[in-house]
Amino acid sequence: MSFWDWLAKLPQGSASFIGTLTGSSLGLFALLIGALFNAYLNRRRDDRLRDQDRSTVASILYAESIGMRRTLIENADHLEQHPPSSSDGFVVPQPSAKLFDSAIANIGLLGPGAIRKVLDAYVLNESYLEQLILAGGRLHGEMPEDRKLVYMPATSAPFVAKLNRTRAGVVDEAIKALDHQARKSGSVDA
Repeated sequence: MSFWDWLAKLPQGSASFIGTLTGSSLGLFALLIGALFNAYLNRRRDDRLRDQDRSTVASILYAESIGMRRTLIENADHLEQHPPSSSDGFVVPQPSAKLFDSAIANIGLLGPGAIRKVLDAYVLNESYLEQLILAGGRLHGEMPEDRKLVYMPATSAPFVAKLNRTRAGVVDEAIKALDHQARKSGSVDA
């Protein structure tokens, strides 16, 4: 006896119940498949958006780190190529780090190694002027609030050049980590 023969012999109410049960089961199955496919699509979209956010944060911090490094190296080069005379002093600006505050809220998108290296660079940048003051410099008082300069005695030129190159090395590590993060997200051109 086949399923169809058995179904044909059932009373009309039973056949209707089995038809309703079968249709409901297929509908439930279709709903589950649709919900799972929708979740898959949402996860893909969320991953893509997270990668874009990671790339944006890495690119912002990368660009700012390049600027910090350039400032440190240019100042060191200038001090080494044009040392101040023994009677003159010189002023040292703090490398700018204005974009870091806007990117810090999303820094968790980067990997732990990149976060550590970026924070190392920014902590050193924040303590830069204090280090110069401890080495005998004086804060230059006639500047806008967001810009700071330290006046250093001429004899400090070799120290400042070496300090700048050392800090530039720490910033280089952050740049490499950020470059790796941005490339991992597939958005940085070489």
